[in-house]
Amino acid sequence: MRLAWKDLKYNWKKYLLVEIIVVLMMFMVLFLSGLVKGLGSAVSSSVEHMDADAFLLSDDSEKLLTVSNLTADEFKTAQDEYNSRITPIDIQRMYLQKDKDSDKIDVTYFAIDPEGFLNPAVYQGQKLDNEANTIVLDDDYESKGIGVGDTVIDAASGISLKVVGFTKDAMYGHVSVGYISTDTYTSIMKEVNPMYQESVHAAAIQGEAGKEIDGTQLYSKQEIIKAIPGYQAEQMTITMVEWLLVVITALIIGIFFFVINLQKEKEYGVLKAIGTGMGSLASMILCQVFLIAACGAVIAACLVYVMSAALPATMPFTLDGLQVAVVLCAFVLISITGSLATMLRVSRIDPAQIIGGDFQ
Repeated sequence: MRLAWKDLKYNWKKYLLVEIIVVLMMFMVLFLSGLVKGLGSAVSSSVEHMDADAFLLSDDSEKLLTVSNLTADEFKTAQDEYNSRITPIDIQRMYLQKDKDSDKIDVTYFAIDPEGFLNPAVYQGQKLDNEANTIVLDDDYESKGIGVGDTVIDAASGISLKVVGFTKDAMYGHVSVGYISTDTYTSIMKEVNPMYQESVHAAAIQGEAGKEIDGTQLYSKQEIIKAIPGYQAEQMTITMVEWLLVVITALIIGIFFFVINLQKEKEYGVLKAIGTGMGSLASMILCQVFLIAACGAVIAACLVYVMSAALPATMPFTLDGLQVAVVLCAFVLISITGSLATMLRVSRIDPAQIIGGDFQ
């Protein structure tokens, strides 16, 4: 380590250039990591944060909450089976307006039983209750100028909804969620379609799922999330790009060190001639690579965390500590692995050729 540190200080200009490249590349990698998590949350955060372990859907739903449709008999049978561990949920994509003349705003209604376990926590205002025509909105709507106590209008039915609270991280399919009671949802749907027949899209279940009911299918929360349109395609594509950049960045470090050490072959030859073992030289190279990679990764992580605090709430960017740690550790390990080519080159240096002046 001492020899590695002395070499870094002596050739600091060369290594500073490598460090800057590492920081920039890792910053880009971690930014992509935040986008991966953020886009995933924009698609599924409302389901991820539900206090539920499984979902009961109709057997023809293909794991999609919005496609499922449980009959009254099926839901009644499920209630008898699960009692207080089950609660209904309806999901509908519609539009809100701040007033009749304003532009329409996308919303995904989550119609729930306010007395059930799906009622979300709020950071402002109060939780949803059984008061008619009230709504709890995702915090994204605050950036649109909507506040607690304001009234918004359902664009399709014209029904006015009083905003009683705001919750965080409630999105479904890239659209922010508005939580309303099942009764309010029924009123909206009947106003839109007088022939509307009351039904339940799906049911959320707490704890261990029991036996299946004829005409229905039980799915875990993770299965429901993966089935949301666009979720898997986005995650796989960006994750592949993220890890490809990790490998490329690590290999760039290996190439830089290989070139730098090519220029120092005479020094390595002299060190070997005076008795420095290959183990000591390999340790020096590994320490240098580790210090450059680790310091660059930490600096990049700090920069990304600072930047994330300044990003607007509307941008789908979420940093997961565990995911960041995995990426950084993988980057350092791949960088160290990439330095093996340098050590192989150094091991082949012949001190006699160096001292004799026959070095080519």
